[in-house]
Amino acid sequence: MNISNDTPALNYVDYFTKQLPADLAAMATLRDELAIRQGALSAAKDTVALKEAAAKELTDAKTEAAALVAEAKDISVKAKAAKTVQDDRAKALDATEVALNAKIAAFEKSSAAREISVSNRESSATELETKLKQQAIDLASSQAQLDARVKAFQDKVAALSA
Repeated sequence: MNISNDTPALNYVDYFTKQLPADLAAMATLRDELAIRQGALSAAKDTVALKEAAAKELTDAKTEAAALVAEAKDISVKAKAAKTVQDDRAKALDATEVALNAKIAAFEKSSAAREISVSNRESSATELETKLKQQAIDLASSQAQLDARVKAFQDKVAALSA
């Protein structure tokens, strides 16, 4: 609104017929350009936000990877310690097995010697038993002969006393 009247009056017919279509076309061009720029600004903002999110995810991934590496190292150390313990146990078991095998071999050897000794004693006992049986038969026979001689002597003594 022009209160001071220092500018010439506006001719609305001229304006609507000549200037308004040009202004509308310029405004449409400006609107399209503004939309493109707004889109570019939005894309730039989205890119910055994505870049920040990617940086955060990278940091999180590095932290997680470091934790996983530390955990893997810890597991590796524990596994090596467990392997050392198992190797020591295996060596101890091997040594025990060797010692037990030696004891078993010695026991088998002494057992074989005992079996031979028992077998010899059994055969010796069998021979002695056979001898004793023969001597018992001889004793019984000698006893019978003695009894017969004693009976014959008693009969002679009884015949003389009668």
